[in-house]
Amino acid sequence: SVLYTLYGYNMMIQHEGKHFEQRLYYASEDFFNVFSFPFKEGNPATSLSQANSVVITESMEKKFFGDQSALGKTLTFSDTLSFEITGVMKDPPARSHMQFDMLVSFVTYTTHINKEFSYDNDWGFLDVSNYVLLKEGVNKDNFFSKSRNLYMDYAKDKFKKYGMYMYVAFEPVKDIYLKSKRGNSMGPSGSLDRVYMVSGIAIFVIVLACINFINLATARSSYRAKEVGLRKVVGSSRRSLIGQFLTESFLLTVASFVIALVLFIALLPFFNGLVGKSYEFSGLFQPSLILGLLGLIVLISFLSGYYPALVISALRPSEVLKGKMHSNPKGIRLRRMLVVFQFTMSATLIIFTLIVQEQLQYMKNRDLGFFGEQVIALNVSKLPSTSIKASTFKNELKALPSVEEVSFTNALPGKPGWVGQWAHADEKSADETIGVEFMAIDEDYLSTLGLTLLAGHNFDLARPGDLEDGLIINEKTVEKMEWKTPEKAIGKKIASPSGQPSGTVIGVVKNYHEFGLQKKIYPMTMAYKPEYSRYFAVKFKAGETTDLLESLQTLWQKQYDGYDFEYFFVDENFERQYQEEQKLSKVFTAFSTITIIVAIIGLVGLVSFMIVSRTKEIGIRKILGANTLSVTRLLSTEFLILVFLAIVIACPISYYLANQWLQGFAFRATFGPWIFTVTIVGGLSITLLAVSFQTIKAALSNPVDSLRSE
Repeated sequence: SVLYTLYGYNMMIQHEGKHFEQRLYYASEDFFNVFSFPFKEGNPATSLSQANSVVITESMEKKFFGDQSALGKTLTFSDTLSFEITGVMKDPPARSHMQFDMLVSFVTYTTHINKEFSYDNDWGFLDVSNYVLLKEGVNKDNFFSKSRNLYMDYAKDKFKKYGMYMYVAFEPVKDIYLKSKRGNSMGPSGSLDRVYMVSGIAIFVIVLACINFINLATARSSYRAKEVGLRKVVGSSRRSLIGQFLTESFLLTVASFVIALVLFIALLPFFNGLVGKSYEFSGLFQPSLILGLLGLIVLISFLSGYYPALVISALRPSEVLKGKMHSNPKGIRLRRMLVVFQFTMSATLIIFTLIVQEQLQYMKNRDLGFFGEQVIALNVSKLPSTSIKASTFKNELKALPSVEEVSFTNALPGKPGWVGQWAHADEKSADETIGVEFMAIDEDYLSTLGLTLLAGHNFDLARPGDLEDGLIINEKTVEKMEWKTPEKAIGKKIASPSGQPSGTVIGVVKNYHEFGLQKKIYPMTMAYKPEYSRYFAVKFKAGETTDLLESLQTLWQKQYDGYDFEYFFVDENFERQYQEEQKLSKVFTAFSTITIIVAIIGLVGLVSFMIVSRTKEIGIRKILGANTLSVTRLLSTEFLILVFLAIVIACPISYYLANQWLQGFAFRATFGPWIFTVTIVGGLSITLLAVSFQTIKAALSNPVDSLRSE
């Protein structure tokens, strides 16, 4: 089977005098033959076969009809089209890559929206998503290979006119959410790299906790030495002792898991807010996940308990009962290596977190080339075009005392126009097309956003020829068209196979950021096309936001009663493009804090072990005249050296990882040595605070007690 879907742009639903925007897609009649979404009412096989039919989810049924059945009832779309509800299905599972509220029969699209569309012949229509269900036993690689050239076989001349070569590529449905190169056309997309990153950090935290257990267990080995000696005297074998200590490790791990489960439930809302997801506790009850957690408990128990079990079970009863305890040089070296590893990972995370925050600050503070701090946009894209009355509403907006400029446009920074249009200089062939963004603007767009005109002039209502044929472009377009300078671009003609954009260049504006700093500045072409516009951009005076919003809402209700008043501030909307980076910064900050706490606990464990093993030495030094400061310095220096070594190792690692991450930004900050200096000073300070309490306590102890303990 082959099915196809298309997003239902601007299909507003009218019900009981109110307008609603829902996640709506057109879908072919085979949709429910391929995907097994459970139905509550209706026939899945025929529910999308006729025009003006719609399948809604159970949530939508409750929203529009309460407790009544929606089957057979009607909804009005775009104020004029009446649709019969032919099916009610269960809400899509939260883990499905398909998230929608309604599915409209695809034949409706070809009947009412785009009558010229032909699925058999319209190969240039790339907004449709196709799903193919292969027959049992078909070799998918052979199928992919045979299908690759379909576009060029059936529409070669059409695509060559655009200067393009198009090929078919397939993706398994299970890969769409995390691995898709095209994106998810029916819902949100995830990031496999982000999953690997967070999973890797979680593994490091678990490993650090295991290291801590090893350090603390071996540090306490002297306290259990007599127990081991007595057990061996009465006949316990080393194997049974190892089993005992591994069992203790297992029980501690299980207890920790129970505590972690309680914390998970309590902190789940916080975590969901941190990463912008909606995970639920019930998601844990999956066989594969439960088996994985049980395996993790066993693995952690073994990793953390095996080495201490070997060390403690190897104690000789004759020496233990006589009070002769010797430190194993190999064990000491291992524990030092573990501390270095702990602080290397912690320092790496801290440095990386500082670099992420530095990049965020750079993106927020960089001059974007436009004025957006006091610009509010009113969204009229969901209104019928006949009811917008742009000129009238624009004049009413301009009449407000707090308003300085108003523009009617289809694009704003953070809300691009038609990206991916093809165009070329008129003097060049169609094979030399470049990708451009096409924007519909009016004569007030440049002044509303504070764009800088480098050459030529703006649109002028007194020049009807410019309004009909003129184009304003940015510097990037000049560069891509190879016109050398903005002045030389004036009067040049641009052609496009699709007809948009095409015309004569009348002005060139300075480059500004239409997208976030993750992306390069794109070639832009602006035409005077009010009929394509969907936003009123309103520049207002500072300090009058509250009064302005009230006035705008009053005007909106007067002009567009029944439609929701939708607005956004241009600068805030632009910064939403940095949401993923902001989430990443929060996640790394949280994990960095956890890892440094875990590392400090491990350090305290090693200090405890070292003090116990050097009790006699401390007592002798004090008898020979050593003061508290010298003893404290003696005991602390080793750990300061270990932590300093760890941070030195972490610096090149974090520098490499940060550079790899920054490759995803077209514009990135340059970070200096201060980040590494802060990490080194901070790490050493934290280490000194962590070890000083125990070392000072040991240095202040009575040397007679120290010698007597031996």
